[in-house]
Amino acid sequence: MPNRVLVRNGSIVSMDPTVGDLVGDLLIEDGVIGAVGPDLQVDEADMEVVDASDHVVIPGFIDTHRHMYQNLLRGLGSDWSLIQYCVAMFGTLGPNFTATDMYLANKLAALDALDAGVTGVFDWSHNQLTPEHTDALIEGIAATGIRAQFGYGGSMEQYAECLAEPFRSTTHTNAAEVRRLRDRFPSDDGLITLGLAARGPELSVMEVVKADWALARELNIRINSHLGQGVFPGRPALMPLLQAGLLGDDLTLGHCNLLEDEEMKVMADHGVTATVTPEDESNMGHGFPPILRLMKAGVVPNIGVDTCVGVGGDQFTAMRFALGVPRAQANAAQLDAGENPWDLELSARDVLEMATIAGARALGQADRIGSLAPGKQADLVLINAADVSMTPLLDPVAAVVHHASRSTVTDVFVAGNRVKKDGRLVGVDGAELHRSATAAAQGILERSGVKPGWKPATH
Repeated sequence: MPNRVLVRNGSIVSMDPTVGDLVGDLLIEDGVIGAVGPDLQVDEADMEVVDASDHVVIPGFIDTHRHMYQNLLRGLGSDWSLIQYCVAMFGTLGPNFTATDMYLANKLAALDALDAGVTGVFDWSHNQLTPEHTDALIEGIAATGIRAQFGYGGSMEQYAECLAEPFRSTTHTNAAEVRRLRDRFPSDDGLITLGLAARGPELSVMEVVKADWALARELNIRINSHLGQGVFPGRPALMPLLQAGLLGDDLTLGHCNLLEDEEMKVMADHGVTATVTPEDESNMGHGFPPILRLMKAGVVPNIGVDTCVGVGGDQFTAMRFALGVPRAQANAAQLDAGENPWDLELSARDVLEMATIAGARALGQADRIGSLAPGKQADLVLINAADVSMTPLLDPVAAVVHHASRSTVTDVFVAGNRVKKDGRLVGVDGAELHRSATAAAQGILERSGVKPGWKPATH
């Protein structure tokens, strides 16, 4: 592929306050954005020119909370509650993945993400059965060209331990494995970087929590942890972390549904970021996505898909949940108070920010991804504005949030590499992927002794 690419005449939504929104061009040089502006004067010799007329150009979406290996069981848990999901994955299904399954699962998940315009993802990976399984997960990601922060999250045994009383794991994270992976990925500048998917104070005793945080900070890797989700109501939430001096801007907390407003203010004071997974949370019973409460506390949340066992795998749907559910909550409160909801408290641009630059902040990579500006990595998405679902294009931001879908994503670039072109993933044999994924999923179900439609017993 040429080292220089010119994306010409697109409706650019940069998510950068200096660049702004414009109809114009974007120059890619050696994987980096060289310039953005109207009618760039560029020598087009020895350069690939991409005609972006009738396209909206946006930063690639960043999914900050996805259990990628679970894509191989897509839809199996559509009617599961959160506790049923935990019982099923940790007690029955998770232990029956082979290393080969893991490779295929993460490859499938990464391709699914790229197809829908997700260029960066935090892989919340909590099925580390053996080092071979872990390496296979990483190789599956690497085979696709996506940008990923691999969150090492421990083993199924540790999570199964969390489901038994007293809901507190005493088993420590395999520090030797985390150190091995840090040696493999010593830099935070590549497409694949390392993070720690920590169980946190709702799932582990504080001795384990402190050890996890200390390990991550010694190795200078980011921490991502579930907190305040509906499966553990009444359990200690944020305050143990505050009291232990563990809060910081290297920490992202997922869900936060049951946290108090004051706890969210503490998060803001310490630079802690928050991930919401609004489709998953709304469907599985975590509690309402706390988007407006987080924003009022000073925390701009980022968006994740969570698990395709139960929900879809694209940020378009997640954004619509992130916009519609909080609006419905706010409007209902006003109506209950006898007031007319004249003004909406959340905008389409707000949720596009959550899905792009806010996600980059959660990965600790806002200096290189999440917006379209000179000097940043060329992670970008072209969306067909001439599609019947997008016509006429009056407001590009509203069109992306409300009307676009993966079928309108024509082109996807990661670090300047074109991984989706003219509506098709580059170099992907879809028929073979379907065959191998179907066979692998059937094998997992057979070894687990379950069939589609199965619901785990929780009593």
